[in-house]
Amino acid sequence: MLFIDFRQHVLAVVRQVLADKGLTDADYMNVALEAPKEESHGDLATNAAMVLAKKVGMAPKALAEMLLEGLKVHEAVEAVEIAGPGFINFRLKTSALIGQGVAATAAGGAYGTLKAADTRKAMVEYVSINPTGPIHVGHGRNAVFGDAIANVLEKAGFPVWREYLVNDSGNQINVLVRSLHARYMQLFGHDVAVPDNGYPGEYLIEVAEKLKARDGDKWVSETDEQVLLRELRSFAVETCLDLIKQDIQTLGIEFDRYFSEFAMHQTDRMAEVVAILRNKGLVNEGTLPPPKGKEIADYKPVELTLFKATEFGLAEDQAIYNRAGMPTYFGQDIAYHYDKLQRGYELLVTVIGIDQTGAFKPLAKAIEALTGRGDVYHPVAYEMVKVMRNGEPVKLSKRAGNIVLLSDVLEEVGTDAFRFTMLTVKPTTTLVFDLAHAVAKTMDNPVFYVQYAHARLCAVERQREELGIPALDAAKLDVATMKISAEARSVLREIMLYPALIEQAARSLEPHRLTFYAQSLAAAIHRWYAAEKWLDSADVRATHERLAVAFAARTVLADVLKLCGVNAPTSM
Repeated sequence: MLFIDFRQHVLAVVRQVLADKGLTDADYMNVALEAPKEESHGDLATNAAMVLAKKVGMAPKALAEMLLEGLKVHEAVEAVEIAGPGFINFRLKTSALIGQGVAATAAGGAYGTLKAADTRKAMVEYVSINPTGPIHVGHGRNAVFGDAIANVLEKAGFPVWREYLVNDSGNQINVLVRSLHARYMQLFGHDVAVPDNGYPGEYLIEVAEKLKARDGDKWVSETDEQVLLRELRSFAVETCLDLIKQDIQTLGIEFDRYFSEFAMHQTDRMAEVVAILRNKGLVNEGTLPPPKGKEIADYKPVELTLFKATEFGLAEDQAIYNRAGMPTYFGQDIAYHYDKLQRGYELLVTVIGIDQTGAFKPLAKAIEALTGRGDVYHPVAYEMVKVMRNGEPVKLSKRAGNIVLLSDVLEEVGTDAFRFTMLTVKPTTTLVFDLAHAVAKTMDNPVFYVQYAHARLCAVERQREELGIPALDAAKLDVATMKISAEARSVLREIMLYPALIEQAARSLEPHRLTFYAQSLAAAIHRWYAAEKWLDSADVRATHERLAVAFAARTVLADVLKLCGVNAPTSM
């Protein structure tokens, strides 16, 4: 891949120049190679002289001059220049870009696939909502981001496992069972209200009907709540989880495992991890001050089992068990992530709501205590979704009680529009999802804009056949003598940058970069389409040269859409 090869060349030249000055331990972490925002400034640029000048004891521009001779000795380089205070800009030979395009077509979906220097086994945990009802549109954003992160990590060369944590051990399950039993009793004509803190959505009527179909009136006369909680919890959890799985499958997502927190607590995981941390001197019995921001009359501190988070610079230690001796959310999280570590996963990515950011640091420090590494746990926070229609908020779903169901949205706009739109902004930005805009067949609708570009690239091959133009044989192309327009060259420049995109998106865990790139590549394709006629039966050679670019663009655009979980249509 041209970009990867050229970056290795840049780093090799930098190392050699610094070695000549007796500097063999220089830090290259901040040396970047990227595309200038303005194409007129070149195809690639490096900040090497800027970030290393102080270490070398030279002015950035002077160091850039030293680097210049070595940098321009590369078969792909047409010109090198120093810009501003010491940036180095490169313009690549058009033949090199064409050669990269031909190689991309030949590689197909393998183009842009990297060999990760970091080969740790990665686990991406996402969705993981409580199994108490159907999935809502906000958690749909979690699902899309998590799946795209897993896809891009695989593309970057990591072995990846996808997991859904089923939170089936807390009090919310008891509340679910009570709510289900109330709906069940209503089916038999009993005037029983759903508990005030229960789940009022009408979907529980459907679940209750399934329970009635299975067990008849078996639970009508049962008054022992503990019996109901014990006997109905599994049915309630599994039936609600099935509702969630249906929506997840509609999104085209498959998990390697649904991990039951309840089942984990039937093992010794909690005891094991607490013992390990205690042996490290990081667990003790102590008390905590009253929760901040809450007025609690006659607060009496109780001795609790605590993780010494303060030894890692945090303001307060963390309770592992609550006053009733049950695991806290923090305690359960430690046990679950310890279980991940025991299964051999060393890179733990979790997509989680931004309202839970307060839990990130304590858990990260506990994992650091267990592993001795601070780069194992990577939470990815996401903001809420506001669902609109033509600028007006949509009405809430009665079936769900007080949420907008993902299934309702998917039924209206489809999976492609939903998935692409969820990735069009950073996850920490509130996303305004307009249902009307998402399905608009206009060029200002991002998903239509990108998919239409792919459809155009596919249509050109059908049109070639209709015109009777011979099929392209890429092996017969002479990339050294090929002539292409400036617009076609811009398309190839985007294709050259695809491996860099994969690397950056994987490193930063930012899959929204995929849609940014897809729109940038689509824009270059549409500009090219408007600028010149691609097919000319009177000039087969020129047509084949343009087809070579079109096929390369089609290959890469289809692949980036696949990483987003979006279809690449051949016609629209």
